Amino acid sequence: MLSRYPIVVRGGDKDMLQSDSNAFARYKLANTAQQHTNFITEHTLLFVLQGHKRLHIDESTYTAEAGHLMLMKRGIYTMSEFIEEGLNYEALLLFFNDEFVKKFLHHYQLTTTQAAPAPSHLVIPSNELLDNFKSQYMSYFGKTMDNLEMILKLKLQEVLLLLLAGPQRKNILEFLQSITFGQPLDIDYIVRKHLFQPLTLEELAKLSGRSLASFKRDFQQRYQSAPKKWINEQRLAHAHMLLQHSDKQVSEVAMGCGFENIPHFIRIFKQEYGVTPNHARAKNAIV
Repeated sequence: MLSRYPIVVRGGDKDMLQSDSNAFARYKLANTAQQHTNFITEHTLLFVLQGHKRLHIDESTYTAEAGHLMLMKRGIYTMSEFIEEGLNYEALLLFFNDEFVKKFLHHYQLTTTQAAPAPSHLVIPSNELLDNFKSQYMSYFGKTMDNLEMILKLKLQEVLLLLLAGPQRKNILEFLQSITFGQPLDIDYIVRKHLFQPLTLEELAKLSGRSLASFKRDFQQRYQSAPKKWINEQRLAHAHMLLQHSDKQVSEVAMGCGFENIPHFIRIFKQEYGVTPNHARAKNAIV
């Protein structure tokens, strides 16, 4: 199952700071370690309060432990937590979008005409000022007050300024500038990389750096087909192959091909192939 951040995990105002239209921060508490794939819907600054956060990219693993923080661009990541016996994993996550970064860089005269390449994530050691910031920020959870949204926006500016005042300034500035100068990614790369992830068209558009309308237009030009139709055809063809050449259950095949709604998968599979997934398997077994 693909999780999407920012989301509320345990429920209640202790876990999330948000307005009607924006999610500003999330507090995460976990007592069991597990590996999971997350779609981080906004750029994220993660403070590890206790335990270790591990980011798995290709064949490499990057670890942020208590006393470190991690900056991550919007995207899909495979993550896990390491939890020492008798303790919990705790983290504070702050969220920010492209528009916030653009305004921040412009306000503090940090814009550039050419952004240097920057990685999708950074692991940064904390310091006394950043430790004080996260402790003070945690006190806003569960609070109701006037102008809270404005305060939280100012707090986000504060932490970015603190990061830029530290020894990692060059890397952090390049990271932020690369967000504002990020060009739309190749649509074929994005679609094929995430073809079997249960992503909506809106989420694929966001990952590609496009508006939904631009994504649909560019997709039509690239594939001469509407996005939903083409993606479903590719997923169903892969599902048909798995049913014929594996012992996986129908639900496993559906989930593995990006269909979270099993009845919907069965219905469109029958529309495409004239038989249900189970009958497709049985027909192949007879042959």
